[in-house]
Amino acid sequence: MARRSTAPFLGPGGLLDQAAAALQRRLAADPGNSAVLERLGDVHRGRGDFPAALAAYRRLRTLRPGHAAAAWAIAILDGGRLPDAAPPGRRPAPFVRMANFLAPAARDRLLARALSACGRFVPAQVEHPDRTCTLNYADRDALLLTETRMLWNVRSWFVPKLRGVLPEVLARLRMEDLEASRIELQMTAHLCGGFFTPHRDDSNERRRKLSYVCYFHRHPRPFTGGDLLLHDAGGHGRDTPGAPGAFSRIGPLLDSIVFFPSGCWHEVTPVACGDDFGDGRFTVNGWVLGSA
Repeated sequence: MARRSTAPFLGPGGLLDQAAAALQRRLAADPGNSAVLERLGDVHRGRGDFPAALAAYRRLRTLRPGHAAAAWAIAILDGGRLPDAAPPGRRPAPFVRMANFLAPAARDRLLARALSACGRFVPAQVEHPDRTCTLNYADRDALLLTETRMLWNVRSWFVPKLRGVLPEVLARLRMEDLEASRIELQMTAHLCGGFFTPHRDDSNERRRKLSYVCYFHRHPRPFTGGDLLLHDAGGHGRDTPGAPGAFSRIGPLLDSIVFFPSGCWHEVTPVACGDDFGDGRFTVNGWVLGSA
C-alpha cells in the first residue's frame, strides 16, 4: 500500500482535532443526535483520546441501548471482553493494551542491550506475497536486531512474561481457542523518519494469530510520532483498512504492551528525533503462532 501522510490528520490542530471541535458544536445544538455521538467517538479514537471516545460511546449506548457498534467499542476501550458477535460493517479493530508491562529495571536492561548492539541492527525488509523479502524504503524504514545470542537472552525472560498474561488477553479478544505453538520475537528500532505503511502481519504467514508490541525508550521520551494506527475493520470478506481517520491511535507508551489479532491492518507513523541512535523508538515485538 502506498505511503500516505498522516500529518494532516494527527498533528495538533489537524483534521481530526478540527472534526472533534465541529462535532462537539453540533452535539451542543442537538444532544440526542446518535450519529454525531458515534462519529465523535470514532474521531476521538483516531486522536488517541480514549477516555473521550469512551465517554461518547457510553453516552451513545445510553441513548440507544441496543447499539452493537457502541457496545463493541466500549468493550475494547474499557478493558472488557468482546461481545459474542462483531457488529456488521465498519468497526474498531480489537486490541488489549497493558501499562507497566515492563518493570523499570527490565526496561533499562533492554535499552542497554539495544544500545550496546547498535551496530548489529540492520534495515528491515518488507515481505511480499510470494514470500520473498526485499528492502523497500517506500513502505518501511526501520531497523531489526539480528544478533541471535542477544535475542535468546531476551527471550529467556520476556516470553515467560508474555505467557503469563496470554490467558487474560485471549479471553478479552475471544481467542481462547488459540493453541500457541510458538512465540516469535524480534527487536525493532525506528529512528528519525522511521515508519511502516499499512500492512497485515498474517499476509505471508497465516499461522500468525496474535501480534504484540512492547515499547521501551529513553526517559523522558526523546522522539515524537511512532504511533500505532490500528485500522478499523472493513467488514467485507478479508478486512480492509477503513477510510482515512478510521483507526485507533495507540501512542508508544513507555513500558506498555499492545496485543491485537494479526489479521488487523496497522501502521507506524513517522518518527521524529535527533541523530543519536539511542533517541529512537524501540520495541520488542512479534507474534503468537497457532498450530494451523
